[in-house]
Amino acid sequence: MPIKILATADLHLGRKSSAVPSVADESSTKHTWNNMVDRAIEQGVHVLLLSGDIIDQDNKYYEAIGPIQSGFDKLNKNGIAVYLVTGNHDFDVLAEIIRSNKYENIHLLGAGGNWEKKTYKSDEGMLQVAGWSFPNKYVTENPMIKFSELELDPNVVTVGLLHGEVDALESKYAPVSLSELKFAGPEAWILGHIHKPVEFSSEAPYIAYPGSPHALDPGETGAHGPVLLEVYGKNDIKVERIPLSPIRYENITVAVETGDDESAVRDAMTSTLLQEGQKLLPELANVAFLVYDIVLEGTHTEVKELDDWIDPVVQNYEQKLETGTQITVRKVENNVQPAVENLEELAENPSPAGKLAETILAIQQGRTTPFLNKLTDEWKGKIQKLNKAGTYSPLKQDGRLPEFDEQMARKAILQECNQLLNKLINQQQT
Repeated sequence: MPIKILATADLHLGRKSSAVPSVADESSTKHTWNNMVDRAIEQGVHVLLLSGDIIDQDNKYYEAIGPIQSGFDKLNKNGIAVYLVTGNHDFDVLAEIIRSNKYENIHLLGAGGNWEKKTYKSDEGMLQVAGWSFPNKYVTENPMIKFSELELDPNVVTVGLLHGEVDALESKYAPVSLSELKFAGPEAWILGHIHKPVEFSSEAPYIAYPGSPHALDPGETGAHGPVLLEVYGKNDIKVERIPLSPIRYENITVAVETGDDESAVRDAMTSTLLQEGQKLLPELANVAFLVYDIVLEGTHTEVKELDDWIDPVVQNYEQKLETGTQITVRKVENNVQPAVENLEELAENPSPAGKLAETILAIQQGRTTPFLNKLTDEWKGKIQKLNKAGTYSPLKQDGRLPEFDEQMARKAILQECNQLLNKLINQQQT
């Protein structure tokens, strides 16, 4: 029989998912924590691994202590061992909860930023768990520098727990390199810090960010949930994702035709939403809310009016699937371009409309122009000003302010140019 391990990170107990009703029980991360504990018991899991940021920094102790104590007690009664490390969000509060309650089955590894190992033993075999915990909110030193100081038994399967940022050498969140992890020795690494699941290596050594088991915002698309590892031996580990998140975010693109009226545009959006939702049915058993962001693309003679046409879809669209999953729309991004018969010809015109057409073509073709450079520089200046503003310093410290990104700037400029050009053309026609 294998040793069964359920592994996750970045639960952020205390937070709720955005773009869903806050009154819904499923919006809270404690919903997924409770389900994860129950799933571990149902599936006969032997070990639960948690790679940091289990508690959210902004909500901390009081909102997390009840659910986490209840879960730890339940796991203890069912003989499930828990090994965990702290992350940048819960470096202080998670350690405090564990110290104050002295759970027999809970093992915090690497307190104070020092590598530590513990050995799990059962009838199924032995397992070494090596871990390192954040000692402070920010850590700029690579924690892998001291990993070799651990004395690991080479005959026993080892799983490493680490909260940090892979291949981001300038990061202030425990930067490590992927190559270091590959050759460090453990047969598997369960990483924390990145909320969207990332699998670097599916074969030995298995290296992955399992991601948040509960999707928290629209940037975290796709299925979310812990991973189940079945350890048969040093080179025999089977991995399966368990989709438990009650919230799922997705993006879709809807094509708009030049002659489409208001009804046709709305029908295109609603039919696409239903079709895409039905495609996901096999993955939605535990999903209460399926939240879509829509991007409209194509050409149209009434680009600006499209904004008015699509607003009711954002405000009112609701559709339930066979699984009971409710489909909603968070936003619709209007990337439709004005229907201009000859954009190249218009671009040669020195008028404002010609300047806009020239800019649109330059962005579409990956070129630049003096005017586009000027607009991009203005965008960059505004982003830099935002990052320097004292008002937003807490957001910057947590990495939630965007840095300048030229592709993002060009995309925003393209959208504005399309809308302005359409408005100018409509004025000329009038």
